[in-house]
Amino acid sequence: MSGLTDLADVLSEHPEEAMSLGVLLALSAGEPAALHQAPAIPEGATQGEYAALLRLIEMGVTP
Repeated sequence: MSGLTDLADVLSEHPEEAMSLGVLLALSAGEPAALHQAPAIPEGATQGEYAALLRLIEMGVTP
């Protein structure tokens, strides 16, 4: 896996599940650059919502 887009793609597979730091760490294992680029996880966010946030950041849109 490389980059935020790939991470977003994987998270989109289970969009209704809760997003957590454990999920982020597991998915970005071996890719410290992706983890370093990833924003903080908003409280109560689902994996689908976080995936959308990652895609916006890749497009240059900041919250």
